Amino acid sequence: MNRVLRGVREFISPASVKHHSLPPLEAGLRPNSRLDQALPLTPPGEYEPDDVCVLPSGGIRFTAGSKVLAWESGDVRELADVGGPAGPLVRRDDTLITGVEGRGLVAVGEDGKTTELCSDAAVERGVTDLAVRPDGSLVVVVGSTEVGADGWPRALIAGDRSGRLITVDGGRAEALAERLAWPSGVAVEPDGSLLVSLSHQQRIERRSPDHPDRGKAVLDRLAFYPGRIRVSPQGWWVAAPYLRNRATELLLSEPEMRDDMINTVGEAQWLLPSLRRENIYLDPLQMGQLRVLGVLKPWAPPRSYGLVFLFGGDGRVIESHHSRADGNRHGITGVDEAGGRVVVAGKGCRALLELRRDNGGTGAA
Repeated sequence: MNRVLRGVREFISPASVKHHSLPPLEAGLRPNSRLDQALPLTPPGEYEPDDVCVLPSGGIRFTAGSKVLAWESGDVRELADVGGPAGPLVRRDDTLITGVEGRGLVAVGEDGKTTELCSDAAVERGVTDLAVRPDGSLVVVVGSTEVGADGWPRALIAGDRSGRLITVDGGRAEALAERLAWPSGVAVEPDGSLLVSLSHQQRIERRSPDHPDRGKAVLDRLAFYPGRIRVSPQGWWVAAPYLRNRATELLLSEPEMRDDMINTVGEAQWLLPSLRRENIYLDPLQMGQLRVLGVLKPWAPPRSYGLVFLFGGDGRVIESHHSRADGNRHGITGVDEAGGRVVVAGKGCRALLELRRDNGGTGAA
């Protein structure tokens, strides 16, 4: 529908036109600077962690590039090179399982031995998260069947709804739900229900084991694009790699502007959220940010942002840790907790961080 027809339609029936608005970060999600105060576990910029797994013993395992790495008392060693970009990481008994782009699901032992668990075409590409059921079978979410795991921006622009929810048992993959808007996180509840993050719909759903193709919102109309989910004794941790902004919302509501951007502007300069701020002076329109004497204000419209939060069974956010627009701990892609220790993987900020939780993580700081 062109601009003139949309204008006529809005004049005749104002209620028929969808106006994009951004919900505020409030209550348990009120911005603070607690991610900037988190304890760095790896040297700045040395690794680009994608996901993390905390062991009951206190050890940490994480993926970075094509490798699965082990952190023990400040020392990092390579467990295995899995031969392709390694993404989500979970633990089943004493074995780690990761999704490898172009290869499928791979198990990694503490001795570094790798075993292919499933190379089915359904999970060979685009795996964004994994979860283990009590019976040992896996639940897998694939962000898109059209682009790979790094195609989040292209899928958002295209309105891609080709994501899938898949179960893997004994090397066999079976689709549970299809046509999803970039499912980016999954967790299994004690009763077998699934919590699924739908990034492009800015919501987290609960799906029953009997009807996994249908979901009921637990958190909806979020101010960010939710990512991976991990179980906590208090509820569930969620990593939010991207924060929504008004520039992107305007772009998504204007097809002509969107198509012009795709055809004339390089992807790195698209008006979309990103995992990190490489050079703020080259950002498109600087995202409407106001600088005084060259200083970026924490309340400026962010292109990249850092956020991880904990919510309970009632859907209320219990705790959140932020790195605002002027911070440097942006692009959190993974989180895990064990033994009271919470560790996050910052792919955007290229750091593995341990959260400080002395005051619960809420409130402005």
